[in-house]
Amino acid sequence: MGFFSRIGGKIAGALHSGSRLGQKALGNVARVGHKIASVGTKIVSGIERIPILGQALAPATGIARSAIGLVRNVADGAEAGRNMLREGDSIVRAGASALRTGDTQGAMDTIRRTKALGGQAKGQIERARQVKADAVKLSRR
Repeated sequence: MGFFSRIGGKIAGALHSGSRLGQKALGNVARVGHKIASVGTKIVSGIERIPILGQALAPATGIARSAIGLVRNVADGAEAGRNMLREGDSIVRAGASALRTGDTQGAMDTIRRTKALGGQAKGQIERARQVKADAVKLSRR
């Protein structure tokens, strides 16, 4: 069992490094996306408050609001992805620990958590498909 434990430890270490990099990237996407959405909302609201200009630019501000909503959805998806990577990293560490110690209950818990994370990932993939469809609709306006 020592050979497989060492291999599992090396794989877990590599996955941990990749997970940390992915978490940083997705965290930056989420942070920047939320900032863009916040500033964009303030700008569009400011334009809409100007009486004549707001009425004249109503179609454009409607499209801008849709785009801001799309950016917000992408940022939310990135944040959810970061959280799932964090959970996956935790699962890998728990699995490596269970393999190292021979803890069968810990291994079963790892399997349960992995299945739950897979369900979350399927939900996020479906949400991403909807965001893609919304982006296509917005680009055709």
